[in-house]
Amino acid sequence: MNAAAAQAGPFLEKNEKAIGDTARFVADSARTLREDLGTLEEEAPAAAKDARAASGTLDGVHRARCEDPVPPDPACPDLEKARDAAAGAAAVAEDVDALVTAHREDLKQLDGHLVTLEEQARTLAARAPRLSEDLDDAVTKINKLDAGAAKVAAGAKRLTKGLGTAETGATDLDKGVGELETGAGDLNGGLLKLVDGSGELAGGLHEGAGKIPDYDERDRERRTGVMADPVRLVSHDLHKAPDYGTGFAPYFIPLSLWVGAMVAYMLIAPMNRRALAAGASAWRIALAGWLPVVAIGVAQTLALMSVLHWALGLQMARAAGTVGFLFLVTACFAALVQWLNARFGAAGRILVLALLMLQLTSAGGTYPVQTSPGFFNALHPFLPMSHVVDALRRLISGGGLGPVWQACAVLALFTAGALALTALSARRRQVWTMDRLHPELTL
Repeated sequence: MNAAAAQAGPFLEKNEKAIGDTARFVADSARTLREDLGTLEEEAPAAAKDARAASGTLDGVHRARCEDPVPPDPACPDLEKARDAAAGAAAVAEDVDALVTAHREDLKQLDGHLVTLEEQARTLAARAPRLSEDLDDAVTKINKLDAGAAKVAAGAKRLTKGLGTAETGATDLDKGVGELETGAGDLNGGLLKLVDGSGELAGGLHEGAGKIPDYDERDRERRTGVMADPVRLVSHDLHKAPDYGTGFAPYFIPLSLWVGAMVAYMLIAPMNRRALAAGASAWRIALAGWLPVVAIGVAQTLALMSVLHWALGLQMARAAGTVGFLFLVTACFAALVQWLNARFGAAGRILVLALLMLQLTSAGGTYPVQTSPGFFNALHPFLPMSHVVDALRRLISGGGLGPVWQACAVLALFTAGALALTALSARRRQVWTMDRLHPELTL
């Protein structure tokens, strides 16, 4: 009942005026219809009589002016049409009169139904401003009824206890009759217990009888429905993506940026050889190899997002924030790919591809990462693409910005760490060791 009231209450409160206006309109319409039915019943015989008289008059005029031996009159065609029309009108009026006469009882029943409809509609119109209050009162009474049922249950429990006490007293009474001389005191005590138990029984029965609810058939059906289905599951989506493309965009956008950085460092050296040979600063060498790829990545990001938005119709909740965040993603991916290539050389390209595979399987871009094996669950929080996917979902589909700021911090740390490691690799390449001067194997 409380669940039903929670659904119906706001509707009644919002539409009380409309319900009252509609009820008054129904009542006024019922009264007007009753008046029209009374007018029809009263005037139908007179209308039929007048129509018959008019038809006879026109017929006589037509015979007098248009039939032989009287010479034909030029108005005869019009008189003939008027005579036929009057005859038709008289026939219709007679049919209406016959219909009203034949169904007089039905019209009386209809009038009674209209009276009832008008009364009920006016009653509803009068109570319309208080419908939500009446519903609250009904719910309050139902809750009191429920509390009364609990008290009835408690009274039944006390009744059971009283019956047990009465049984004990009866046993003592039987034993006292057998031993009259020594059991008189026991008999007296048993009678007292029996009186107490009977009093409790009478009080419990009286109290319980006054609190037993008297449900009609409709109330019993409602309570049966509530007991059969007491809980209703309601689900709704938060920031739902309009289509699969929007849902998968946070997964494939960083994938394309990583591949772009990987291809860029296949064409651009991660560390400038002239700068290494000239003994330039390690940080300068790292930045000189990183900034061109970042510029290419920015251009790639702008082209990618332009195609996704204007050609494919990708809608973003925060378009400017998405593009700005992807610039940071491009910088981070470029720094990571640069370091792997600078530190491990040709083998670094294999490591770049392997790291991409690990990120794709642990980022949770297609299915929740909790459904993946434990190994990828363990890797999930430590790889940059996991944070990129979570942040892009908030930026594209909407939601809180907490994961976005967290992802920015993580990407900034990855970028700074990768640049530092690239600078360290550049410093090592500037130091000549005996192994580099005289390698163990020469080709």
